[in-house]
Amino acid sequence: MTRAALRQSIASLLRLANGDLQDAQTLLDAGTTRNAARLLRQALTGLIEATVAAEQGHTGPAGTSRIDEDNPLKADLLRLDAFPGPAAAMRQDGRLAKPPSTTFLMGPLRDAGRMLERLKRHFGVDLEGSGQARTADPPRPPPPEPPPPPAAKPPRGTNRRETGRAPAPVSDPVPARAAARAKPAKPASPPPAERSHAGLSSGSFWALVDRWKLADLAALDLIGHGGGLTAKGTRPRFKLSEAEAEIVAAMRFLDETLEQLGLDPAKWLQAPLRPAPFGGGKPIGLILKARLQGLREASHYLMQIGLRRSLEER
Repeated sequence: MTRAALRQSIASLLRLANGDLQDAQTLLDAGTTRNAARLLRQALTGLIEATVAAEQGHTGPAGTSRIDEDNPLKADLLRLDAFPGPAAAMRQDGRLAKPPSTTFLMGPLRDAGRMLERLKRHFGVDLEGSGQARTADPPRPPPPEPPPPPAAKPPRGTNRRETGRAPAPVSDPVPARAAARAKPAKPASPPPAERSHAGLSSGSFWALVDRWKLADLAALDLIGHGGGLTAKGTRPRFKLSEAEAEIVAAMRFLDETLEQLGLDPAKWLQAPLRPAPFGGGKPIGLILKARLQGLREASHYLMQIGLRRSLEER
């Protein structure tokens, strides 16, 4: 596929997703949620397809596994991809199943619109036009800013007579250093990859470990953090790497989903479940074995439960 064709394909995928989201919102406003869920899932697939096309250099299946780990949008796309496909419209007895609730669709629809806006800005797509995207390069974190150049030193031998100006008064270095400490330079805004994991730290990780009642060493293995406990046998405090933060974000998403469903995390994780992907095992077993993928599969399973509950409540 040529670069021109790739830019055109990305633009078309985003325009199709935009149309699907607009139609889904129209149906949601009218109280017709069944087809709104289908359009929303279709729009999410289009957003992922556009991102994968930029990563691979050609269009293809919308698999989030094909998105590079350096892509700062990957974590948010993974969360959006957890939204399940629409349930069967008919029951086994031939009657129509109840459609999903408006509340169930509002959050994912809002988040999908925000992701479309981010992709539109990155690729430079006019959603109302018909032209190509400005770029087909995949999103990446901005490069770090170069350090400022050292201050220029006056030429040797320069004196008051040569410059015609009186030398600048020399300030006391001690107050100057104190002022520098009192007013630190404002840090540069973090790249999108860091903002996608805002609020995550080893403290938030240990809070989840307590809620889930996991063993400390097993929890550290789950996020891939080496070193174990401290020399005193206590929990270490550390800065999360990008890979660790992605797993903690998936843990937080699973925890929030359990809370929305009114399920106790510690009990649910230890209860054997027959449906796929657990196959009679405990969810925590799958999570500790498959780590990030296990967390995603467990979240997807819970999202499907939430969808079925919303159908039953209507």
